[in-house]
Amino acid sequence: MKNVMKTLGVVILSLIVTTAFGQQRGQGMRNMDPDAMADRQVEQMKEIIKLKNNKEEKKVKEVFVKYAKERQKEFSNMTRGDRGAMREKIQEITNKQNKELKEILGEERFNTWNEKMDELRRNRRRRD
Repeated sequence: MKNVMKTLGVVILSLIVTTAFGQQRGQGMRNMDPDAMADRQVEQMKEIIKLKNNKEEKKVKEVFVKYAKERQKEFSNMTRGDRGAMREKIQEITNKQNKELKEILGEERFNTWNEKMDELRRNRRRRD
């Protein structure tokens, strides 16, 4: 009987820990500092499309920070309401960000970046 209780305790504890980490992971990007998020995105961009110089890197980072702050603001305003409306708002912000990035990078480099990010997102979904 004692072993059964220990086993049951371990199973319950495992479920609690797993649930907590799962919730944390889902909130990660929303709660991340916009500057840290932008740094991460700029580093990815440097690897994928080789940013030309520090000036271009700075412009790209400014765009990422600007729109990360907008998204963060929208997420903080979000209640348990209409997820469809939230998705539309976030898509609007993303479209504005993409337009600015395309102006900085040019059509070809922006498309290369976008295609690689789409591929990474697809791969991430398969693992989840």
